[in-house]
Order: sequence, then C-alpha cells, then structure tokens
Amino acid sequence: MPRLRLSWLWVLLLGGLMLSGISRAQNSPDGELTLELLQRIERLETEIRQIRGELEIQRHQIETLVQERATAGYPAQPPTTAAVAPPAGAPQAGRSTSAGALSQPEAVQPPASATPPMASTAVPPPPAPPARSTAGGSEQADFDAAVGELREGRYPQAMADLQRFLSSYPNSSRAGDAQYWLGEASYLSRNYDAAKEAFINLGLHYPKSTRLPDALLKLGYIYGEQGDVTRAREVLQKLVQVYPDTQAAKLAERRLQSLN
Repeated sequence: MPRLRLSWLWVLLLGGLMLSGISRAQNSPDGELTLELLQRIERLETEIRQIRGELEIQRHQIETLVQERATAGYPAQPPTTAAVAPPAGAPQAGRSTSAGALSQPEAVQPPASATPPMASTAVPPPPAPPARSTAGGSEQADFDAAVGELREGRYPQAMADLQRFLSSYPNSSRAGDAQYWLGEASYLSRNYDAAKEAFINLGLHYPKSTRLPDALLKLGYIYGEQGDVTRAREVLQKLVQVYPDTQAAKLAERRLQSLN
C-alpha cells in the first residue's frame, strides 16, 4: 500500500502538477449585472473554503483527542453509574402520605451495617493525559499555536508558523499533520500552487500519513478551481480507487458527480 500511495504522487508530480495555471474569467460579457453576480459567487466560494477549513481543523482535533485517550488507556466514554434501588421499607417519591405524617416526619436511622453515603454520585472526568515531552519543550505548543492561527483565519501567519515547525521538528510525529495544514492554509488563502506543492510533499516525505486521502481530495478541488476538469476527475477517481472507505472518498464521489 505505501508503494501504491507513492506511485500516484510521482505520477501527479511527473505529469506537471506545478505547471498548471489558474484559469478564471476576467471579462463579463453581460455587463455590470454579470460582474456583480460573479463577485458574489467568488465571495461565497471563499466562505465555503473557510468553513471547510474550520471543519477540517475541528475533525483533526477530535481525532487527536481520541487517539491520545486511547494511548493513555482511557475509555472512549466514561462509565455510567447504575441507579441504586431504595431499601424495601423506604417511601417512594410521588406516593401520597397521611396528613399526620406530613406534619412531623419521623427521623429514620440507618442500620449499623450500612455504609456511609457518598458525597456525590457524579463520576469525575478522567485526568488529562500527560503532555509528550520534547527536546525543546515547546513542540506541542508550537504546533498548537500554528493550528490556532489557521483556525482564526490568519493564513499567512499560519503558513509561516507551520514552515518554522517543519524546519524545527522534521522528525516530529506531528510533522505530517503540519505539512497537511500548510497545504490547507495555502488552499484557503487561494495560493493554489503553494497548496499543490505542500500536498505533494506530504506524500513524498510522509507516505504513511493518515492525511493522504485528504491531500488527494484537496488536489482534486484545486484542479477544479483552476478549470482543469480532466485532471480534477483523474485525481478524485484515484482517491476513490486507493482509499475507498474514507470520508475523503465519499466527498470525492460527490464532487465527481458535479463534474460529470
């Protein structure tokens, strides 16, 4: 499978991924009304890209949290406490009582063998797993800061931080994710050539990354944005073929339907 993953990247690379130009309409044949409509569509496309980017970040954070909890030995869901049945002679809530009993309730003494009641029946959440130790002590902080810039829409700063992270921590377990988010930040800022380069480098330098399906999906999106429908279709079809059971493949199938 790693060899198969690398093969598509080399095919795409040798096919001239970095030579494609952005083809967009520059003139409006129908006057100012058409120009205004095109500008509105452009703004909507930008908003959609930003929303997709935010969803990607949130999905990544959830996946990372689940993996860290599993590595630390915590269950996916905290155990639920079973309801404790009341003693046989205890009064039940909602049952009517006599007027005399309501006027002066009788104090009930617990049996001598009964265990003292717990202060709270709520199950406290498990402690957070310890942070991974790094050589510089700031690897995780640097990664979180870069992703935070991306989440806030500060794409140039996010790209700079992610490039700095890759230079400082080339062997980090987060390096593959950082490479993917570098492409995502470039894509959201509509720097499509830089985004393609980042996504291709993800496959070349991190062939075992779980982000490869998402990188292929974004490459297909980019070619569609640039008007290269033929290559967009080829990339998305390759994604569905190599990674058929992924969420990225499902999104690719939807995009393929719109391209047909």
